[in-house]
Amino acid sequence: MPKVKFYSVEKNKRYKIIGELFEIVASLKTKQEAVDFLIGLFTASETLMVARRIQIAKMLASGDSFDIIRKKLGVSYQTINTIEHWLEKEEKRDFLLKKLKQLEKAEQIGGREYSTSLLDKYAHHRFMKNLFK
Repeated sequence: MPKVKFYSVEKNKRYKIIGELFEIVASLKTKQEAVDFLIGLFTASETLMVARRIQIAKMLASGDSFDIIRKKLGVSYQTINTIEHWLEKEEKRDFLLKKLKQLEKAEQIGGREYSTSLLDKYAHHRFMKNLFK
């Protein structure tokens, strides 16, 4: 997928396009819908990039240093810094911690069921199927 320069797209058009994406994501009701939508929409690299940002936030929230995060996840200081700025607001950090606790509870109960339809369809996504088991 070619890169798009953020500011090369007219401001009103940008807001409309991004707004539509957020509306669709917000309307997803089940994990299966979310997995089918995101796996179908993003490449394996893009999915990993977003997932790494969540891991960065998780590690920052638990007090890990930039060096530890960089070495463990193989990300740049700039990426870590971007996520750290997002977490600076207390409500953002609280939101993240709440979601992580919900995720841990779901995993303890064994509630991980993901659709395999798109995971099996594309070769570059097959590796992700094993992550969801």
